[in-house]
Parts: sequence; C-alpha cells; structure tokens
Amino acid sequence: MARVNTADGSKVHGKLNKKDNQVHRVINGREFVHAVENPYDGPASKNQKAHRTIFGQTNAVINTILADPAQKAEWRKRMEDYNRSVNAMLPDHPKRFATVRQYAYFVISEQLKQTPAAKQRKSRLPLTLPKELKLHVKRFPELSAAEIYEILKARFTVFVGEQHIHYLDEDNIDYIATHFALRRKGTVIAYARLFPDKPKGVFSVGRLLTIERGKGYAKYLMQQIIHEARTQGAHALRLHAQTYTVPFYKKLGFRAVGEPFIEAEIPHILMEMPLA
Repeated sequence: MARVNTADGSKVHGKLNKKDNQVHRVINGREFVHAVENPYDGPASKNQKAHRTIFGQTNAVINTILADPAQKAEWRKRMEDYNRSVNAMLPDHPKRFATVRQYAYFVISEQLKQTPAAKQRKSRLPLTLPKELKLHVKRFPELSAAEIYEILKARFTVFVGEQHIHYLDEDNIDYIATHFALRRKGTVIAYARLFPDKPKGVFSVGRLLTIERGKGYAKYLMQQIIHEARTQGAHALRLHAQTYTVPFYKKLGFRAVGEPFIEAEIPHILMEMPLA
C-alpha cells in the first residue's frame, strides 16, 4: 500500500504500480485508478524544476554528512537539541525528527529555498517575536530576586560556561543599568544592559548574549537598546566588541575605534555609534 499525492493535489491510499506511475484501489468492487504526479520525472513547471534542484543539492550535502562519522554525530546532537526544544516549547508541534537524514533535509532545504534576494529582504524586516517570548526592560530596583537570578545564570552560562571567561561578573554597574531581557516562562533567552558612561551623554552596552542563536534575538535587543538610549538622552553609544562580532555591530551602524586589545583574555575592539 502507498500513500501518495495525485496530480489533482489529493492524497490517496492504494497499490502503486511503478511502471505506469498509477495508484490502483478497489472500493465496493469497483477499481479506481489515480495518476500520480512525480516532481522528479518527466516535464516540469518552473516550481517543480526548482524543487528538483533543491532536492538534488540537499541530498548531495546530506550524503556527505552521513559518510563522515564526526559530522553525523554533530548533526545528531543538533537534532536531539532541536527535538528537546520543540517538546519544551510546543508539545503539539509536528516537526520532530527520528533520523539525522530527516532533520538535515529539513534544515538544508530551508536554507537553499531562500535566495540571496529573499534573505536580504528578510533581514530588513523587523523581527516579530514568537508569542512565548516577552521583552522586559527594567532598571535594577525594578527587578525581582528571581529575575536577577535568571540574568546572572544566563551570563554565567555564556561567558563562563561557554567562553571560559573567569572574572567577577558583578561589577556594580548593574545598579545603574537598564536591563533588557527576552524571557520564555521566566527563563532568559537573550540579554544585554545599557548604562551611562563618561563623558556625559555617552552610554555603553554590555553583557550582550543569546542562549538561542541564529534567530535574530541579538539584533532585536540592540534595536531596542538604541531606541532606549535615545530616549534617555544619549548622543553616542559605545561597546567593547569581541573581534569576531565586529561585522554584526557594523551592520547596526557602529564603527571600530582604535586597535584591538585584550579583555578577559579575549581580543576586543572599541566600537562607537553616534545617535545625534
């Protein structure tokens, strides 16, 4: 028995005859024959040709991944992380994957479907947050003990746990800072802080982090910070950027100032952005 899409778009169950590419089924003694549309054989429309191209390119990449035990193990870990996040956030979400091939096909084909022009248009659109994420912008006295705990936990996870930076995170700046946190059910997913610096009218951004990367949350937070800085009367923003993040900040309007320097054993560079 086979479940297939027919040429008219409907789905049927029946015995598939591969020679004539038809599904045969019998209902109440009558035989019904359904022609099956195969997007990979015969004449094709423009969309079907694009579908074939994506299918071929995706499978070529996946075959390379599955042939390499290290890559396969890495993709399996990514799949398991994805499945866990889906189960936690959306229990009824249909996109759970049982094999590495299924997950890799989903990820890679989605990337191939986005042309450079489409990606560029998408990058100009403002980020719409998922319904389960909420932005909280608060001064230190407004934060509850639980909120402070979650902020410090997120900072420890990224800066100490991932980047192995060993320093006293609590530097007393938190008391004068405005704290920006994207939260899901209280848990911090992305975070940054904004505080007045010297000279007067210059504000600094620090501790920018994202727990879930590649979703635009850092860009969203920075846009909110730039808006808030203007609201608080800032005429310039500055930050110490880890050197690999320089392209990200340049896209937001920052420019590098001076030469790279070492901070917390990691190369940084001072970046500034005029707000006037």
